Amino acid sequence: MKQAVCLIIGVLFSNLLIAQPEKFEREFKESFSTKPKFEFKFDSRFSFLRNTEVKTTGIKIGLSFKRKFNLGLGINQLLIHSESKIIEQNDTIPVNLNYGYFSPYFEYVYFSSKKWEFNLSTQFGFGEASFEYRDSEGNLQKNKRTALISYEPAMLIDYKIIKWFGIGTGIGYRLILFKNGSIKENFSSPVYVIKLKVYLGAIVRSFTGKEIPAE
Repeated sequence: MKQAVCLIIGVLFSNLLIAQPEKFEREFKESFSTKPKFEFKFDSRFSFLRNTEVKTTGIKIGLSFKRKFNLGLGINQLLIHSESKIIEQNDTIPVNLNYGYFSPYFEYVYFSSKKWEFNLSTQFGFGEASFEYRDSEGNLQKNKRTALISYEPAMLIDYKIIKWFGIGTGIGYRLILFKNGSIKENFSSPVYVIKLKVYLGAIVRSFTGKEIPAE
């Protein structure tokens, strides 16, 4: 399955653009000429590390243009620390592997209805991994800091439960493009996504009768 999901998403995205380039270009121009609406999401991305499932939780805030193109920024953190060990001065020290990153994202909604959205998503991750442990005095120490840049394409499905909230799921792949440091872990992995979507504009409009200004 290694990189297969990434390839499938790439082929699907390419086929959509090649098959209907005029439609995509028209939607792009029309969408970005309209006033955007805020969107807010919580998502959990489950991936694999050392053949063990790990969970990365993210918060995303961005803008939606005519429910066709979404873009914004996320903050992601490995929620369940992965246990490991390092050797320092001939001592074996239990540590936790910590991984966090910022992720600008872009989504193209290729099908939408009153309740459903099917979209192709891509995000880049810019962050750092490190081993963390408590020293003899109880202070938090970080060891072997490693800079990482990742690329995460995904196919996502959203369902609006009510006008304020929706849920979503999807599959994707995290591919490490750049790695600078001494941590040997392989962070490239298939991922599957579970998310909660909050329609901020609809909530504010329901209580105040006004739109959130996006400028």
